[in-house]
Amino acid sequence: MNTNDMIDELIAGVGNLPAIAEDAQEWALGNLWWVICCAFAFVIAYGSVQRLMSRSTLRDREAFEVLPTNGFDPALEEVVRFAKQISLAQRSTSRWALPARGTAMRVRLMSVGGPLTLRIEGPARATTVLRHQGYSQCELRAVTGEETAPERPVIRLGVHNDGTTGPAAAAA
Repeated sequence: MNTNDMIDELIAGVGNLPAIAEDAQEWALGNLWWVICCAFAFVIAYGSVQRLMSRSTLRDREAFEVLPTNGFDPALEEVVRFAKQISLAQRSTSRWALPARGTAMRVRLMSVGGPLTLRIEGPARATTVLRHQGYSQCELRAVTGEETAPERPVIRLGVHNDGTTGPAAAAA
């Protein structure tokens, strides 16, 4: 078989494309419920696999607190460098197999009965990157145990000192 024969077969095959497309369309419309069921099953399976894969990553998270000293006054370059380190930590754990939900980095500004602290949380796989201290005048401390999940403050809107609620209570 030479090149001219291959080109002639290719041209003949291209000539049959409209008929092939028409047959494919007819089949798809005739079996639309199968196509929809398969697509739905694929979406459910993909979501389930992602959720199962991210469960262990979300369970194994590490937290570090950055405790500033009295003379702490970072320059803009230090803040940008620190943000870059956090983005590198997130990127170091992001693999194609892990969903982004499990690799997210969390930065919290907290004050629990003391000075303001910065808490960085991320997956355990990013621990080595998180340990590199970003600021020169800060102490980095690993958070362990029950400290990793601080209680959220309770905010009640519309509750007055006398125990009544709502706008009518405010007028009374």
